[in-house]
Amino acid sequence: MKRKILATAMALVGNVAAFNALAQTAPKQFSLIEATVPQIQEAFQSRLLSAEQLINMYLARVAAYDDAGPKLNSYIYVNPQAAATAKAMDEARFVPGTPIGPLYGVPILLKDIIDTDDQPTTGGAVALKDSIPLDDAFITKKLRDAGAIIIGKATLSEFANFMTSGGVSGFSNLGGYGYNPYDTRPSPTNPDGRPLLNPSGSSSGSGIAAAANLVALTIGTETSGSILSPSNANGIVGIKPTVGLVSRDGIIPITADQDTAGPMTRTVTDAAIVLGVIAGYDPTDPATLECLEPGNCFNDYTPFLKADGLAGARIAVPPFPNNRADIMNAAMAKMEALGATVVRIPAVTFQSTPGVLNYGQKRDVNAYFDTLPDSYPIQSLADLIAFNAEPPAPLTTADTIKYGQTTFIASNNLDISPGSADTLTYQTNFANGISRSRTAINNALNGPDGEEGTADDFDAIFYSGSGSAGTWARAGYPSIVIPYGSVISNDVPIPAGVSFAGRRFGEPRLIELAYALEQATKGRFVPPSAPPLPTDVVLRGDINGDGKVNGTDVSLVARRLNQTATGPYDKADINGDGKITALDTRLITTLCSKPRCAP
Repeated sequence: MKRKILATAMALVGNVAAFNALAQTAPKQFSLIEATVPQIQEAFQSRLLSAEQLINMYLARVAAYDDAGPKLNSYIYVNPQAAATAKAMDEARFVPGTPIGPLYGVPILLKDIIDTDDQPTTGGAVALKDSIPLDDAFITKKLRDAGAIIIGKATLSEFANFMTSGGVSGFSNLGGYGYNPYDTRPSPTNPDGRPLLNPSGSSSGSGIAAAANLVALTIGTETSGSILSPSNANGIVGIKPTVGLVSRDGIIPITADQDTAGPMTRTVTDAAIVLGVIAGYDPTDPATLECLEPGNCFNDYTPFLKADGLAGARIAVPPFPNNRADIMNAAMAKMEALGATVVRIPAVTFQSTPGVLNYGQKRDVNAYFDTLPDSYPIQSLADLIAFNAEPPAPLTTADTIKYGQTTFIASNNLDISPGSADTLTYQTNFANGISRSRTAINNALNGPDGEEGTADDFDAIFYSGSGSAGTWARAGYPSIVIPYGSVISNDVPIPAGVSFAGRRFGEPRLIELAYALEQATKGRFVPPSAPPLPTDVVLRGDINGDGKVNGTDVSLVARRLNQTATGPYDKADINGDGKITALDTRLITTLCSKPRCAP
């Protein structure tokens, strides 16, 4: 009887030319490893993959490689509602009127200093383990509006690596150590468990998770190198935006003077998509007022993804380390082959001024605590210091300040009242730092004649790794780092990146340059510690989920002839028309992995 039903169904369908157009052109397979946002959205739209399925695929990798196996420890918190949120979005995706943003159904991991009103925001501090903010950060709202699913929070260097002078990069007292996926061995010379290969901080978990394919996208934050350095160390793309391009509302600060959030992804394309989502004016953040000026901020950076972006470009290259000479020389030669003029220049330096981070930390961390519920026991930096020094039992200081809190104490000792000596010193140092760093950068970019807007101007300064991140951070100017290859460290290949740094609100040109070099070189490689799982591949027509399409799947579809699909992602509804018909039977037969697919 089953064979008769199948034969009848096949006869009704006719030849391949009669198949549904969507099923003809849609992808037959989706692979999670290195999947980009465009590939994910194509799989969603063609009904090959659901958002719920994607969340569960990533969570399977988190279980295998973050919690077990090499124990990378990139997540500090997993959102228990992520799959349910994805399921609801799947059900709504094809309903007329549903707004489908650029990140609809795509999971994103936030560094755990970015507020979410449904998950803790801890900064890696034990004292904030249960701190759930009253509201989302501004960029969290923008991500949700674009359809992103906040899958969880990423581990980090505690309080953005500005807690103590004796800390370990990538460590927090709440989250522990994050491990670089390119070498997961613990340090043999430090018995405390720290990694041999630094994942870099402070956005270490964001870099680890993106590198190991434990999530589609991540967000990091930077005050001075904390996006660029972990992106470089973990072999991914990182954009450190201009200060003022992205709102700082709802983000635990070091200092508003230099803080910014930015995308950390596996490709320049994905980074450009995320940047367009999170950029823009926020009435609560005065730095973003400049976004109201045309040409400064964009809600879509994908038009700047130009494969010929280096043609006609002028690139300045300061001195670089000898141990990266092969990488840099190859990159310079490649840029010249792509039509750029590459010029060696002296180092970009400026007369150093004392830092402003400690003053800004006391001012801005206290302002952040003012946004927490009044009932929360930590309401100031002083409260946090006191909790860490005398934690409630059964906690001890070994749990709260394993490496001390000297930076917290130094910041809290400053007098930030108007007109105080500390305030006047801060104001002088801040003004001098901005002026001198911007002058040095602008002079370098303006070329030999020193005049902006002339033919000898440079489009960007090109660096090894994260480059002169501190100079660009002080100026509030943007940079982008991309993976370019590898070098050998402790007998294993580790990522080596290169970066472009440019003018204020110069993200469009930096994206053009970085995308052109990325597409010409494809320098990223997958870390060996997190290889593909059997669940990482989805095949169209694999009805029972066993990783192949065969006669069993054909039979499962045949048994359901003339039934209504259970939803938009019913795998038996091959052509996505809402019902199981003879056409679906014919389609799955063509997808079968064997020459004959009789049930």
